Amino acid sequence: MTADIQPTPRHLLPADFQVTDWPALEPYFKELLERNIGSLQELEQWLKDLSELEAVISEDACWRQIKMTCDTENPQLAESFNYFMMEIQPKIQPYSDLLNRKLVENPFTKELKEPAYFTYLRNVKKNIDLFREENIPLQSELAVEAQQFGVISGKMAIEVGGKEYTLQQAAKFLEDPDRSVREEVYRKIAERRLQDKDALNELYDGLLKKRNQVALNAGYENYRDYRFAELGRFDYTKEDSFQFQDAVKQYVLPIVDEIYKKKQAKLGLDSLRPWDVDAEPAGVEPLKPFKTGGELLQKQ
Repeated sequence: MTADIQPTPRHLLPADFQVTDWPALEPYFKELLERNIGSLQELEQWLKDLSELEAVISEDACWRQIKMTCDTENPQLAESFNYFMMEIQPKIQPYSDLLNRKLVENPFTKELKEPAYFTYLRNVKKNIDLFREENIPLQSELAVEAQQFGVISGKMAIEVGGKEYTLQQAAKFLEDPDRSVREEVYRKIAERRLQDKDALNELYDGLLKKRNQVALNAGYENYRDYRFAELGRFDYTKEDSFQFQDAVKQYVLPIVDEIYKKKQAKLGLDSLRPWDVDAEPAGVEPLKPFKTGGELLQKQ
């Protein structure tokens, strides 16, 4: 059985429109920015058209990222993603800010029914507050650099039993009933990650500096406080998060300790090591992931 999922019909963009470059996109942003909105109905249609444009762009960006991550050796896929982030996205952001302002300043916006539009409008106002022209190039660079973690980690692989596995594939051996196999694979995974320590540290340091600058440009003391606002955490503060952390330490960690003690007893071990956490006692077959789409369908 398959779901008969049909794409939503387009109203603003041609059905076969694809994101190629900025000149192809800009006319649609201009039309939305210059369109006269003379009634609540026209405002709602304007919002639908804006949502359609944003959805098409978002889907295109996501596919560029997915393809690049799936094939880290293909320079064309990386170039396609980087082109979007460095050449298209920076030109979208000023228009997005202008469209946000057009929305909040429209006299019919106050007639949009709650609660349907409450969260959306709250986020729009938040985006207006955070927008800074000087952050556009920084955010583009951050988007590209943040994906380098996936590029670096995607190339990591180890050999087990004469066969090469990605680190994700090799994780299945951490469930092996043979403790020596688990330890061997755990250490190989750790050693492989350690090989890229310098590259990952350099990447992380660079991200920290640029993220901090983005926060300072927006008038925040640090990136943590900026990120709270950017993520739309309207209903709780960083102080609430600190209290939650203390609660986890006080009430959850003791339960985790008990779980590990039971795991140790279940496995009959003198001490529980990191490579024992996912293991089951001898004779208990660990769950195995599906290998094909047909197998997944049958297992459902």
